[in-house]
Amino acid sequence: MPVLPRTAPLAGALLLAACTATGPAATTDPTAGPSATAAPATAAPATAAPATAAPATAVPAATPADRDCASLVSVGLGDEAWRAAPSAGPAVFAPLDYAWGDRAGFAARAADGQGWRRFKVAMRLRPGTPATVTVAAPQRGVAALTYRNGLDDTVTFAACGDAADPPPVVEFAGGFALREPACLAVDVTWPGGAARAVLDFGKGGC
Repeated sequence: MPVLPRTAPLAGALLLAACTATGPAATTDPTAGPSATAAPATAAPATAAPATAAPATAVPAATPADRDCASLVSVGLGDEAWRAAPSAGPAVFAPLDYAWGDRAGFAARAADGQGWRRFKVAMRLRPGTPATVTVAAPQRGVAALTYRNGLDDTVTFAACGDAADPPPVVEFAGGFALREPACLAVDVTWPGGAARAVLDFGKGGC
């Protein structure tokens, strides 16, 4: 009869202990659903703001002229007098009660309480052409326009008539006021141009 080795009972005891110490393996319930997994956060797509139209801006109406065609006059000067008168672009200036450069005549002109001497100077304007007449800036303290009912630095004149079929005259009454003798620079502007006339009030030559 064969003799078992003495180590056999010890090996069997160890094997039995290992089997009893280890629990059954975990099992998965086939009816259970998959474990929930948090979905990664995603940013909402940016939405462009709807385009809005800029508010409409009203176009300002054209400024009416200070002198319109209802105020036209005929001063009665002949064509020769107008041709000899100083001009700037479409505007011509002709004195009615004064001779250009007359020193004595200037000194004899009575001044008002503020020192203004007034002179009647008609203006003829090319038919169909609007214009703005302005006293040059350096002389505005001693000279002014009197084509309206006061003293002005600037006066606008409406376009009257048609260059192809003009009225008999496009002339405006009015003039200038001065506090002292001057070679008065008068700027005339019109669509597409600008020019200057120099008017001799009491200087005897300009």
